[in-house]
Amino acid sequence: MKTVSRRKFLKAAAFAAGTVGLAACATTAPAPTAAPPAPPTEAPKPAEPAAPAEPTKAPEPAAPPSKFNESPMLAEMVKAGKLPPVDQRLPENPQVVTPLVSEGKYGGTLRQGIVGTSVTWGGGLYTVQWENLVQWKPDFSDTEPSLAEKIEISPDGREYTFTLRKGIKWSDGQPFTADDIMFYINDVMFNKELNPGGPGADWLPNSQREGFKAEKVDDQTFKLIFPNPYGTLLYNLATWSGRQFAQYPKHYLQQFHKAYNEKADELAKQEGLENWVQLFFRKGPDTWGNPDRFMDVPEYPSLGPWVVVQPIGSGTTAKFTRNPYYWKVDDKGNQLPYMDEVVVTAYQDPETRALAMLNGDLDFIKDPGEGNRELYFDAMNEGKPISIISRTPDGGNTISIHFNQGSKNPVLREVFQNKDFRIGMSHAINREEIIEVVFKGQGKPAQVAPLESSPLYHEKLANQYLEYDVAKANEHLDKVLPNKDANGMRLGPDGKPFSIIWTCLDQNYTGGDVRSWLQAAELMVGYFKAVGVEVKLDVISDQVLGERRRTNDVDMFIFHGGEGGAGMSAIFDPRWHIPGEYWGFFSHGWSPFLVPSDLTDEEKANFVEPPPRMAEYRKMFEEATQKTTREEQITAMKKVLDASAEEFWVIGVSRPGMGYQPTSKRLVGLPDGAIDGWLPGTHKIMRPEQWFIAEG
Repeated sequence: MKTVSRRKFLKAAAFAAGTVGLAACATTAPAPTAAPPAPPTEAPKPAEPAAPAEPTKAPEPAAPPSKFNESPMLAEMVKAGKLPPVDQRLPENPQVVTPLVSEGKYGGTLRQGIVGTSVTWGGGLYTVQWENLVQWKPDFSDTEPSLAEKIEISPDGREYTFTLRKGIKWSDGQPFTADDIMFYINDVMFNKELNPGGPGADWLPNSQREGFKAEKVDDQTFKLIFPNPYGTLLYNLATWSGRQFAQYPKHYLQQFHKAYNEKADELAKQEGLENWVQLFFRKGPDTWGNPDRFMDVPEYPSLGPWVVVQPIGSGTTAKFTRNPYYWKVDDKGNQLPYMDEVVVTAYQDPETRALAMLNGDLDFIKDPGEGNRELYFDAMNEGKPISIISRTPDGGNTISIHFNQGSKNPVLREVFQNKDFRIGMSHAINREEIIEVVFKGQGKPAQVAPLESSPLYHEKLANQYLEYDVAKANEHLDKVLPNKDANGMRLGPDGKPFSIIWTCLDQNYTGGDVRSWLQAAELMVGYFKAVGVEVKLDVISDQVLGERRRTNDVDMFIFHGGEGGAGMSAIFDPRWHIPGEYWGFFSHGWSPFLVPSDLTDEEKANFVEPPPRMAEYRKMFEEATQKTTREEQITAMKKVLDASAEEFWVIGVSRPGMGYQPTSKRLVGLPDGAIDGWLPGTHKIMRPEQWFIAEG
């Protein structure tokens, strides 16, 4: 099996190689020396007793055979005294991962390709680090224990007690305990210097903030206590926000935190930084700017199956090697992961990456894109060294179109808030043409809504205003923008030419199929012009978008509609259905008045107060999250979706077709039909730790 050079391995603490001393041989006692003749008046002295023979030492007992197996790569390090035995590295009760396809074998390197240089957003995150207190079951039906082996919920749904697996260790061998959780909650999440806006509403809604507390019970146990019942907490903890509970090793990060190191500001200045906050974000996770420091700092402790040994930096390749303290085993007792290494290679564009895949240089890529679907299938049919499995989309739509109803432009704000405008723009879209041209015939016309298979499916929300009808579009638009210029283009309420800047992310954004969005947007610009509405595309980077969102400078936005479709996901990712959500740009200009924000007063001046009913919609949603049974959650959430259908916040294009996942033929362990989406962690739900290389 393939092994990795020890020089590339972790800086594991060296264990002194103890040598067993040879047992000393017992010596034969000398014969007693005859006493000289005693004087007649003295009794003879007894001879000195012989020195007792030193018993032969029993040999050291052999170590009992381990009940776990490990990779040959790690076994060599144990043999050399550079690593503790596998039994000492695993927790008392490791998490058991039943292989989804077949039992694997040790060794080999996973070759993963990304577009752009962000290993995190390009897909590396979901491969090498996505470990939560609870995780999704492989079918996305519910959550199950993970880092926490037991979760107890009080009868009223307000108190959650988590018991961590005893003996889990970070990749540097230090214990993972409740102290790490308390550090994240108390010293990071609620630290006003590090996190001025406080915890994200994605896991701590407004209704749960006042009165929330976290308590450490013992090293393995902690409690989260809420002021109200919180029936959907475990859903949230299995997604993106929950991952952060397991990425703040206190023993490492406290040296950069002023509460633990009074010289933290001095350390910051030594590195050319202004203060300890900047230092902490350089050494530790920075929620959006660089959320995964273990991608580029080899000494950063991790709980994932592989740890970085070569960051990508300004180059094109990042390398990861197996974590010897990874806390999962398969059902035969084999410590995971199976593969020794992960190598992530960056490519400039999807076409170059696709060529590498077809040439046999890659094993796996995330988001192959609709534009390359035919390319991959044709190549497979021609005998290229690839396989293709199907993926079931989590999302309710391929594309979502947002008009910022809180725009700081009063003319746009007035128009966007008029429902007739949104209805008219929806009827102007030729969805069948977009499906045929952009999505290669996959899918069907639909608005953004839960899937038909979801218990939250809402027929009106999914199917209203879908008909492509220019006359009907003009009928609704004439109610809002009745006046036109000599060229038939509409004038705004102020009598000036009406025009919208439509923001779209460039191809370096890796959170979706951006090329498909752009291709569809170019078609829609023509559709909108046909009904007299001028729309101009503005393609920008994710970084520029981040800057503009802080000043409310995004009036129209195109994004995926890819979350909140499958299962119960709409109740823990309601971004398309309630105002105030981070990626819900239809309400972006209202957001700091609806959810906690880290905006400065100067920045907040660019935002506008929402109509009173918006706060009522958020309250309605938060009441749904407080329900403690699935039946109650479904009933309450359908009321939220009723309101969403009535308001018609977001325009959708089509239901996604069946997804596809190209892999090399040598990569094994990926089940066919697994769900795909941000909420289940894209390919993390397929358990990369149990993938393996069938050859080489």
